Amino acid sequence: MKALIWIFSAVMLAACGTAEHSVRVEDEQAFTADTKVIVTQVINKTGESFDIDIEAMLKDAMVTELAEQNLLGQPGTDNVLSMEINIIEYRKGDAFKRWLWPGYGSTVLVVEATLLDNEGNTDATAQANRSVDAGGGYTIGAWSAIFQDVASDLIADLKGNIRGSKSQ
Repeated sequence: MKALIWIFSAVMLAACGTAEHSVRVEDEQAFTADTKVIVTQVINKTGESFDIDIEAMLKDAMVTELAEQNLLGQPGTDNVLSMEINIIEYRKGDAFKRWLWPGYGSTVLVVEATLLDNEGNTDATAQANRSVDAGGGYTIGAWSAIFQDVASDLIADLKGNIRGSKSQ
């Protein structure tokens, strides 16, 4: 009986998902140790409306991550890039459905970001795709946490392209 309880608990707490992200740098000279970023806009390109403000959730997550990585810039200062983000796909998902059948009730967030210099030239583009496809109790709230996960992916990719960065 204890083994059954342990197995049930493990299944309820386990989570499975995917994470894909990449960055393409157009102008390597734009990324120096003093490069900062501001998030100028986040646009919902899914064609759907949601009961939550996905644009604000992603922007808040991005600003938080930029600040934590000491990359958050201020408008009008030197060496600041603007980031525009499009939300391509979002599915809120359902932890109970994921527990019943993996893939059923998946939480998904797909975004594309563009980094622009102060003349509007593209310095880099990045994509991030995260999903939570299976799991039980541990995945409750994935519909919200996925925004921070995607922000972390994008900023890690950006930071990896900054010359003189310790993350290289």
